[in-house]
Amino acid sequence: MREFSFFSDALTTPKPNQPLYIMPCLCVINKTWTNLTQEQIIEQLTKELTISKNSTSRSHNKLISRSDPRQSSTVVGLVGSALIVSVFGFLLFTDIPVIIRHLRAAVTGQRELLWRRV
Repeated sequence: MREFSFFSDALTTPKPNQPLYIMPCLCVINKTWTNLTQEQIIEQLTKELTISKNSTSRSHNKLISRSDPRQSSTVVGLVGSALIVSVFGFLLFTDIPVIIRHLRAAVTGQRELLWRRV
């Protein structure tokens, strides 16, 4: 098992300061890499192959929501929304007498209305 992990690490981990040998294709007439150093070639390749993060499909898909035309997903969404609205509606409905009492106490200035039981 030890040999296997060492072997896989050797395959996946690049060696530091290992030179990169790039040989231009002989069949191409345009010899853009002739008379360039290795650093210049790497810089040119990096500049040509770099993609903006904003132009990828992944970044575009983050900003849009996909539609789901299935009837089951619509029903589940409606049931979930109704459940959430009913819970918060019930809490608000039970607090209506307290809200009215607080408003009446604020308007009339009678603080004893705040402590009265309904």
